Amino acid sequence: MAERGAVVWAPDPFKSGGGNPRPWVVVSTDRLPYSDEESIAVAFTTQSHHQGSFAVPSDAWIRGDPRTQSYVLPWSVATLKDETHITGIQGAVTDEFAGRVTTALLSYLDPSAVE
Repeated sequence: MAERGAVVWAPDPFKSGGGNPRPWVVVSTDRLPYSDEESIAVAFTTQSHHQGSFAVPSDAWIRGDPRTQSYVLPWSVATLKDETHITGIQGAVTDEFAGRVTTALLSYLDPSAVE
């Protein structure tokens, strides 16, 4: 299982052909059904023009800081099968940052959950 906060490489659903992986941050925990096989993740990007995205500060990186400003798109969610989709690990962000991402995601699904 990819750990919560892991930044992994997996297929980019925004590109045709299934190649060209992109980074994703894992937000799920071991409470996820089949957590030993799957992870819930949200997309990373280097584009800041997406309203509602937020920057990944350098102090949020535990390891693997790409030295390029990255942003998280908390509404771009994927369920990744660990053995099928994850092709590598970029690094990891803090649990605090993963929690911030999760809170943003939950706000789109159930606003009362974050009030």
